[in-house]
Amino acid sequence: MEEYDVPSAASILASVKEQEARFERLTRALEEERRNVSLQLERGSLPSDRLVGGTTGGSNQPLAWQQMVMQ
Repeated sequence: MEEYDVPSAASILASVKEQEARFERLTRALEEERRNVSLQLERGSLPSDRLVGGTTGGSNQPLAWQQMVMQ
């Protein structure tokens, strides 16, 4: 049976948990952005540059999921 380095296993587990938490935050941010875009589409007020370039109505502000990725 192989020997496992306990500190390395603990380090890997901590890294995985951190990645899971980040994935959850990104998932929530994407879902929030999806809801916002859906509402704008329903209202018919989605600027055309948002559809093409991915900007927020020309304000050049990052979307919620983009802000999470940049952190």
